[in-house]
Amino acid sequence: MNLSLKFYFDQAKKLSYEHKEIVRDFDYFLSAIGFTSTAIALKDDLEISEQQIASVDNFFTSYVEGIPLDYILNESSFLDFTFYVDSRVLIPRPETELIVEKITDFALNKNANVIDVGTGSGCISISLAMLRPDLKILASDISLDALNVATINLQNYQVKNVLLIQSNWLAYAKTESLDLVISNPPYLKPDDIHLENLTHEPQAALISPKGIKSFLEISHQAFLALKHGGRIIFEHGYSQRPAVTRILDDCGFKNIISEPDLQGLDRFIYAQKL
Repeated sequence: MNLSLKFYFDQAKKLSYEHKEIVRDFDYFLSAIGFTSTAIALKDDLEISEQQIASVDNFFTSYVEGIPLDYILNESSFLDFTFYVDSRVLIPRPETELIVEKITDFALNKNANVIDVGTGSGCISISLAMLRPDLKILASDISLDALNVATINLQNYQVKNVLLIQSNWLAYAKTESLDLVISNPPYLKPDDIHLENLTHEPQAALISPKGIKSFLEISHQAFLALKHGGRIIFEHGYSQRPAVTRILDDCGFKNIISEPDLQGLDRFIYAQKL
């Protein structure tokens, strides 16, 4: 039987009573796999190929299972770039873009040594590398699976100034060798209610004992690895500013500054080694 777009739009409409955003997401999915905006807008009886049918059937099966659209498409937007993603890495969040934007305000010197700790898909390090090709950027992750995803993105953009390294945070970094440490580490407690909606994302990239252990370990290592005058910048949970501030202060960092995300919630903190 030859199936048409109209058949699948009708299916999406039926499912929308339980899955509120499926019609919108189906439109986006069709656009991503090559359907024209006219065909999508008309929602007509245009027949589709067997390969397209297989892709669309996979969309509906995956979507109903709760798999995020970014994983279904194997792509996620970050700043003005598109990154390959799958269930081995977290889906980049819009608020994380603010880290990269803030770093571009730091006026780092040419050939400054930067590390992205817990790089995941590599969206932070690779975006920064393309915006500042004069920087020398290391991107570390303890997960080989995550590094394999970051390698795909590195190759897709043919970035030359990022080196991927498997490491437990900054364990390999030399003393006083870095100008900037960047990290969006795991920061949810094991019983955090937000995890209920994140079951398809890698839990190791989300959860940290007591929600703050990752900040403690990275801050200690970063203070040793940073040059005098070097900076550290974290993304953290909206209620974690006091705890992360205390950790940075206890480690010896100065000029500790917090900034909000797009919703006005505490989300970023940066500090300096003096």
